[in-house]
Amino acid sequence: MMEDKGTFFEELVKSDRKLELDYEYVCADVPESASRVRVATAAYLEGYTAFNGITKETVLASYAATVRRYANDIRAFVQTGRYPLELKADQAPLSRSDYDLFLILTILVTKHRCAVMEELAKFPATAKALVIGVGSGVELGFIGAPDNSDAYDLYINQFARSAFPKWRFREELYRPVGQHYGSIYAIELLEHLDQPYAFLADCRESLLPGGRLVVTTATNVPQFDHRFNFISDKDFEGRVETLGLVLNYKRVIPHAYPRTDIGARNVFYCFTRND
Repeated sequence: MMEDKGTFFEELVKSDRKLELDYEYVCADVPESASRVRVATAAYLEGYTAFNGITKETVLASYAATVRRYANDIRAFVQTGRYPLELKADQAPLSRSDYDLFLILTILVTKHRCAVMEELAKFPATAKALVIGVGSGVELGFIGAPDNSDAYDLYINQFARSAFPKWRFREELYRPVGQHYGSIYAIELLEHLDQPYAFLADCRESLLPGGRLVVTTATNVPQFDHRFNFISDKDFEGRVETLGLVLNYKRVIPHAYPRTDIGARNVFYCFTRND
């Protein structure tokens, strides 16, 4: 029996058999934490689509097209071992709306993205926080930051601003400017960067002594805009520790793809500034 996920998502599931099967699969024998994440995400999806005037039909078409694109990129990765940007530097961009819808829906119908949000909910901000890479905005609800926390991205949908009015949104590239934070979050961001370790050094500079850095890495995830493949956990952890950050928590989150195993996974990390 399907949980109460909100009218809009219920209608999506009823209208698309594959979405329905994916949802039934991920909801089988899940912990309460996963159910809470999906309930909150379905509510966010409903708010996002209503605010932006997006219909059910548009959501389904957008999601299907993005999934097809990713499936093609996986097939190319299996054949070549290379990411899309390595094969073709001028990848066609995905609209921000299509990207947001994909990010929201995959929390609802994949296990690995729901697990990332479950982990994020275990590390709520306890002091002024910084989020770098707002994405769709849905993850801000799992952080629950205090007033005057900062959230950066190159584009931020107006719905995120309205849903989280206590955050100070900055539609620009993050650079350290003398501000210091008790918690910094960079979730599903590092793989998009050409120089992730320089970015992590900036994060360390922006942490208060003893402050917490929560990040994820991605391995063998051939998404069209991914630039960096984190092949070795040991290498990543060693390089981060040389920056003056101490590993406190780690969880490996594998991806499950039908009919192929490319070793795709995320790793969820929490580091603290070592002074």
